[in-house]
Amino acid sequence: MALPPYFWLVLLVLAALGVGIWWARTQQLDAQRRSMRAFYTLNEQIFAAPSPAEIAERLAETLPSILQATTVRLYLWDRRSASLESVPTAADPAPVAFPVEGSAEGLAAGAVKCFQTRALINIPDVRRNPLVNEGWKSGMSRSAIFAPLLAQEDVLGVIEVGSTRRLGYFTPEEQATLHHLANQVAASLKLEQQQAVREQLFRSEKLAATGQLISGVASDLRAPLERIQELSSSLIGAEGSSQIDRGLKQLTAEAQRAAEIVSRLVSFARPAETGARLVDVNALGSGLLQFREPEWKVLGLRVQNHLSPAPALVLGVQGQIEEVFLNLLVSAEQSAARSAAKTLEVSSSLIAGRVVVEIHCPDDATEPAAVESNLEVCRAIVQNHGGELRVRSQSGGMTFDVDLPLAPGIDPRPVRSAPMAVRRVLTLMLVDVDLGAQRQLLGLLAARGHRVVPARPEEAADLAHRLRFDGLVWALRPGGAKWSDFQERLRELIPTVVLVSDGYDADLAASLQESGGYLLGRPLEEPELERVLGAVEARTASRA
Repeated sequence: MALPPYFWLVLLVLAALGVGIWWARTQQLDAQRRSMRAFYTLNEQIFAAPSPAEIAERLAETLPSILQATTVRLYLWDRRSASLESVPTAADPAPVAFPVEGSAEGLAAGAVKCFQTRALINIPDVRRNPLVNEGWKSGMSRSAIFAPLLAQEDVLGVIEVGSTRRLGYFTPEEQATLHHLANQVAASLKLEQQQAVREQLFRSEKLAATGQLISGVASDLRAPLERIQELSSSLIGAEGSSQIDRGLKQLTAEAQRAAEIVSRLVSFARPAETGARLVDVNALGSGLLQFREPEWKVLGLRVQNHLSPAPALVLGVQGQIEEVFLNLLVSAEQSAARSAAKTLEVSSSLIAGRVVVEIHCPDDATEPAAVESNLEVCRAIVQNHGGELRVRSQSGGMTFDVDLPLAPGIDPRPVRSAPMAVRRVLTLMLVDVDLGAQRQLLGLLAARGHRVVPARPEEAADLAHRLRFDGLVWALRPGGAKWSDFQERLRELIPTVVLVSDGYDADLAASLQESGGYLLGRPLEEPELERVLGAVEARTASRA
C-alpha cells in the first residue's frame, strides 16, 4: 500500500523539528556551561581582588553576561557619613552617594530599602513600582534586583543589578547566583578590612618601637661623632707623621663605627623584605653582640656571650628577626645600665626541634606596663614566625625568651641566603580551636606564601559555601569538634583535606589517602609539611 504524499512531508517536518530542538538544547547547555565557567572565574577574581575598586570592576565586566543584565553597581556603607557610596568603574565612573536615613529617588531608594531590611529585593518593573517609580527617567533600568552584602551580621553595602532591555522578575536561579556573589563580596571585603586594621596596628606599633630605637641609636652616634671632632681638632696642630698616622687611624675607625650605626638605622626605613629564607639565629645574634659592644664598653656593661656555636636555622624574614633581637638587646642594656650589677647575659639552646634565645639583665625599676608596650611589635613578629616571646621576672633580674621552630632536615650550605620558592599560591581554610597552635601553623603556611583563612568548626561549612578553597587543614583536638561530623559536607566543597593529629595513625592515614586526603602528626616536621603542601599544589594545578 502506497504511503500518502503528506506522510513524507510530516516526517520531514518532525525530523527538522527534532534537529531544531536538539540544536536549541545544545546551544542552551553550551550557554549554561559558559555561564558557570564565568561564574566560578568571577568568584576567584573577587576573592583575589586587592581592593573594592577591583571587585566592582570585575562585577561590572562579568556579571551582566551571567544574569542577562546591562548595569551593575556596587554600593559600600560609609559609617562616617551614614550613606551608601557607589564604587566607580570604567563603565560608570561618576561616584554617587545617598544617605540611608533620608529620602532617596529612583534605584537609590531600592538600594536603601535593601540595606535597611537586609533582604534581597526583586523589582520586575521599575516604572510601576511604588518604591522607585518617582525618580525613574528614560534610559534607566526597567527591571532591577538588589542584594545586601552580609558578613558576620554586618551589612557592608548593596549590589544593584539592572536591565534596560527586559521586564519581569529575575529567575530564582539568577537570584541565587546574585545572593552567592553578594556573600562572596562581603566575605572578601571583611577580610580586607581585618587585614587593613591589622596592618595599621602593626605599622603604628612598629613606628613607636622604631622611634624608641632611633632615639637610642641617635644617642649612640653622639660618642663616635664627638670622638671624631676631638681627633680632628688634635690633628690640626699635630707635629710628626707618626702622631698624624695614629690620629688618622683612630679617626677612620670612629667614622666606620658611626657609618655602621647609621646603616643599621637607615635599614628600618627601607621596604621590608618579605621572602622567607633560612636564617641562622646564633650567627645573627653574634653579629648583633659585636655591633653593640662599643656602646656597652662606654656604659661599663659586662656582657656574657653564651650563644651556641652550632647553626640554629629557622625559616623566616631575616630583617624582621634581626629587628626583634636588636629591640630586646637595647631594652636589656638600658635596664642593665641603670642597675648596680651592670651585667648582661645572652645564651641559646636547641630543645626538641626549637631554638630558645635567652637575654637576661638585672631588673631595675622599669614599669612592667612600659616593658610590655615596647614588646608588642617583637611579639607579633615572633608569632608570625610560628614562635613565642616570653618575659620572665626572676629574683634580681628579668629574662626575655625568644622561642622559634627550627627548620630540620635542610642543608643550609647551598641555600643559606636563597629564598624559599613557592610553586603555587594555595587558598587554605585552617580549623584549630587551640589559638596558640593555630598561630604557629598559620605562620608556617603564610611563610610559604599561601593564603590562609582561620575558621571555627561551626563556621567551616558556611565559609566553604561562600569561598573557594584549594584545601582544608583541620587540627584534631581531644574534646573538640569531631571531623567526622563535618566530613561529608566539607569534602564535597573542598577537594583536599589535611588532618593534623597527635602522633601518626597509619590506619587513619591510609583511609585519608584513599579519598585524596593527608595526615600530619604533631609535632610537625618541616619536610613532611613540604611534601603534603607539594601534593596539594600538584592536585590544584591538575584541576586547574
